[in-house]
Amino acid sequence: MWIKVTFRAMCSLIFLSATSCTWEQMTPQFDCSVSPVQLELIDSNDSECGVSDGSFTVQASGGEPPYTISSESATNSEGVFENVPAGNYTVLVTDANDCSEELNVEIQNANGVNLTKIETLIAGCQSNDGGIEVIATGGVEPYLYTLNGGSEQASNVFSALSSGSHTIGITDQEGCSVTGNVQVLSGVSYSSSIEKIIKNNCTSCHGVSASPSFDSYDEIRAHAASIKRVTGNKSMPRGATISQDEIDRIACWVDDGALSN
Repeated sequence: MWIKVTFRAMCSLIFLSATSCTWEQMTPQFDCSVSPVQLELIDSNDSECGVSDGSFTVQASGGEPPYTISSESATNSEGVFENVPAGNYTVLVTDANDCSEELNVEIQNANGVNLTKIETLIAGCQSNDGGIEVIATGGVEPYLYTLNGGSEQASNVFSALSSGSHTIGITDQEGCSVTGNVQVLSGVSYSSSIEKIIKNNCTSCHGVSASPSFDSYDEIRAHAASIKRVTGNKSMPRGATISQDEIDRIACWVDDGALSN
């Protein structure tokens, strides 16, 4: 059996063989552990209740500038976020190598209700078994709670939820409010589920000497989004068939953040 190896720009490889070990060319992923990007909170100011006058400043370092820094309130390159209401913010920095880092920043109500703690239950893949329990303090009780901008309720517990990002809102008796974002996970495990699917169906073509290689968790995680896409549209794996349940589990694992769980 002859195997033709073609070298492309940026050291991409395409392998052609009689066993149909072909795949769409993927841009090699930069190893972010070589030069990790970092994000640090420099300053923050709480907001007065009912007024969007809070602020926070973060600073990016490492990696490869320029940086793009984003949160729920804005996107910029300076890391300065002003005129923000009370709430929990997820700040994401991405550098020129597409390496990223996250930082959670809390802006509290200076004189009102605040979100203290959120507990979650896993939802399962393609299921609605998830749950959220919210703990709030401050302000004037009793509180009213909302989920994803829906109707207010007196209970601090939400059930029958699908996996994904959810927004919690809390309002006290004086009309002071705060919001927070939380991710409910599907709970799909890499070690007991995804690793077996990849090893059994993909490594005959994406072995140690291939590019891209799916021989380790780090390599699989680096290509997680592409793996979700090509298994979802059923263009991969070549020469093998995976079930819809396996396709769904890959998608759920990637949407959870491609965790090493």
